[in-house]
Amino acid sequence: MCAILNKVEEVDKAELEKVFAEGDNHGVGTQIREVWTIDKRQQLAQFKVDQDRNVTGKQSNQWSMITIRIALAIFTRSPAAYEALKSFKILQLPSRSTLQSYTGTFLHEPGVSNQCIADQVARYVMFKAECEKQGKRKPQSDGVMIFDEVKVACQLIWNSRSHKLSGLAMTNKDMSSLNDIYRVLKEPDSPGQTSYILQFLWRDLTSSYDIVGPYFTSKESVDAQFILSCVLETVHLFQTCGLRTSLIVCDGSPANLTTIKLSHGHSGAYSVISDTASNDVYEVKPWMVNPFNPPWLIYWMICPTHQLKNMINVLFSSKSGGTKLFKRGQHHGVFGWNSIIAMYQREVSRAKQNLTRMVPRLKEVHVVRDSWTKLNVSPAKIMQQEQVLGELFWYTNQDPLPADSDTTNETWEYLQACHKLFESGFLSHDKVDNMDSPVLQNIDDGYKYFTSWLSTLLEEDSDYPHVSSNQKSFLSWQTWDLLCIDVYSFRAFCKDFFAKHPGYFVSPLRISGSAVESLFSQFKRNAGGKLDSCNYVTARCAHLVQQCASGHHSGVGYRDETLTYMELPLHKKSYGNS
Repeated sequence: MCAILNKVEEVDKAELEKVFAEGDNHGVGTQIREVWTIDKRQQLAQFKVDQDRNVTGKQSNQWSMITIRIALAIFTRSPAAYEALKSFKILQLPSRSTLQSYTGTFLHEPGVSNQCIADQVARYVMFKAECEKQGKRKPQSDGVMIFDEVKVACQLIWNSRSHKLSGLAMTNKDMSSLNDIYRVLKEPDSPGQTSYILQFLWRDLTSSYDIVGPYFTSKESVDAQFILSCVLETVHLFQTCGLRTSLIVCDGSPANLTTIKLSHGHSGAYSVISDTASNDVYEVKPWMVNPFNPPWLIYWMICPTHQLKNMINVLFSSKSGGTKLFKRGQHHGVFGWNSIIAMYQREVSRAKQNLTRMVPRLKEVHVVRDSWTKLNVSPAKIMQQEQVLGELFWYTNQDPLPADSDTTNETWEYLQACHKLFESGFLSHDKVDNMDSPVLQNIDDGYKYFTSWLSTLLEEDSDYPHVSSNQKSFLSWQTWDLLCIDVYSFRAFCKDFFAKHPGYFVSPLRISGSAVESLFSQFKRNAGGKLDSCNYVTARCAHLVQQCASGHHSGVGYRDETLTYMELPLHKKSYGNS
């Protein structure tokens, strides 16, 4: 460590100054200098002192910062290994309660605050410098902002030292910066218990770095005005810290769809545009000018995994007795979920005859589809993957042709279009590095199936009410609008991205709302299995500590990573809950 310090100070001093300068541009230069100026040699000596002095194991033992950081780095990687090192006296380590008292720096209040992301931005600046030093392309601080809401249990805890109640939703005073600009709350605005939390995540599009953003509390399900105000405030926060937002991703809930349309001055269903300059009557423009970084645009997208579930659920609604009766014109028969049911029956028959199943992952619950299955991503992905498509294609090419071959073929075409849109498009593992990318071509091909379908219906009846909730021959207007938003926004975003960052590529898997849902899963694990309005902040804190102490990608190849502990900002918490 001493040799590394000396080499950097003597040989790479100019590069070190560049890191400090960039940190100043992001408002975190002071923190980076503090990390660098720590006398590491003295701390290593202090670690040896701790090991000799604290062999007694008494509660009165005192621990230096170097020991606390090393302890956190070990504990966040494996609590079991930590307890083994401690119990076998391989290392003298502090208790869990001592570690918890040093994580207060990540206990952030709800709402927008520079402090909630300042430490992460400081580490991001050093991450950029490390990428450049290794000869990699430098991250461009241009990212996608993803948000989602989670329902939490209502709880209240009284903090006897700070004399505050924890677990309350944001009041009018807390949201004054939002209310003054974007919305007016009815008076009196009495605080209520938190029932919903809106969490934000920023992902760099030119690297693999993620920053856990702020969170907002609400005593009731969030509406479009609340979402839009939180989105704009969070975009402003990231922009202030030097992080640009070019894309916003959310799920397809009605409130989010209303928010997207409000951002570009639209309301209600998208209509067919007869005078469009591009001759595309279904074209939409779901983007807005970034108010904090004009003239750059911010594009909206629906999470592809959520949209995939919507598409499969719509097909499911075409079963016998369902709300849909799909057909593609006078010369096409009715098609839909009955073909999937027949496919599963063929699979059952193969199993009874001890034959190899063509879709081994297909289960009865995937076909019957209860409310839980409809929310699950895996059953939806199975329906548009090669095995299902292969079975349906095989069936429609039997000799002699089955009686239902035409309707089965129509169902195959529907799922084939979904496959191109999602499996080979929005959810593809391939990179998008130019506008002629196969990924974009697959998305266009899959989308053409649905535009051709709707055009056929409109040709037969120019007044066909495709935006009506009562029509049965096409997708619901909400699902259709969400699909249009994804297709047009992603293509326009890619074109803009390549113009701003020549030589860089877009990874479609980085643009997914599942990233925030994964955060919720980790928060729930840290909270012992159940999130409530009080333990959410501590669960989020535990995740940030783990992210800092164990390296950015903790849990992914961590055995080959250097044990990181110096970058973690620690301040002992001076208050507690009772």
